[in-house]
Amino acid sequence: MIYVCWHTNPDTDAILSAMIYAKYLQLGWVEATPVRLGEINNETKHALSLLWWDVPLLVESLPAGSKVALTDHNEVTQSISNLDELDVVAIVDHHKFNFHTSQPIDILVRPIASTCSVIYGLWKARWEAISLDVAKAMMMWIISDTLYFRSPTTTQYDKDIFDELNHIVQIENTEQFSLDMFAAKSDLGDIHVRELITLDYKVFESGGKRFGIGVVETTNPSYTLSRKQEILDDLTNLKYEQQLDMVMLSVVDILNETNTTIVPSDVEASVIQQVFGSDTVDNIAHLWNRISRKKQLAWPVTDYFA
Repeated sequence: MIYVCWHTNPDTDAILSAMIYAKYLQLGWVEATPVRLGEINNETKHALSLLWWDVPLLVESLPAGSKVALTDHNEVTQSISNLDELDVVAIVDHHKFNFHTSQPIDILVRPIASTCSVIYGLWKARWEAISLDVAKAMMMWIISDTLYFRSPTTTQYDKDIFDELNHIVQIENTEQFSLDMFAAKSDLGDIHVRELITLDYKVFESGGKRFGIGVVETTNPSYTLSRKQEILDDLTNLKYEQQLDMVMLSVVDILNETNTTIVPSDVEASVIQQVFGSDTVDNIAHLWNRISRKKQLAWPVTDYFA
């Protein structure tokens, strides 16, 4: 059995990539199952309901020696808690590579917008027909990770794949379909502040420093920003609990393509000023059109600490 794991605090791409990579492995008669490392967000619940797919089993760890494949991540700080006890047999990702292994494994990492687009290439190479539900899942993957092609991580390859998949799915109005997904993502209700911060949250390491970056992608940024004091208090707590040197929460307005970032102290404000040239006023920094954590937030901060 190969357990396919996504990263902690998963987004839609992470979850669906694990589920579809498990299906891809099963094409080769490999016993595989996806497992989740955290709760799923409302956008993902919306996607799974449209697909009639069950939510995978929640695990905190796996038995020592279990075979695992990692999708949409390759950093130990973002993975299953006892990864060092497990046998990693494959990695499929679209982030910078930072994984060490003592033996050869299957690795496919491509500089494109979605892990879906990577797995699509694997699927096509098998000359296997893509079912309607898998094609629809892949389209939702791409919509989520590219913010319907608004993100600077978007490539022509992602757009071409999306069009090919829609020949199967036949969605007449893909823009409205994407807006429905974003509406589900933005429906945060009375969500607990820690869950709000960690809906899409990753910890990075560089130059001996540890820093966390959370992102709330929404069509209603005013809701999150109205809870600023709660967020500031809990960011401070999270920073202490995870022994971080820096933590920040970026509120990304999907439709207007802007970033408003909440920071808990002068430490973060200083880094943001030096890295992005933006001043922080009342714990708020405007990072303008920096809407991609991978390309426009994490990478510059990683370079700064390196």
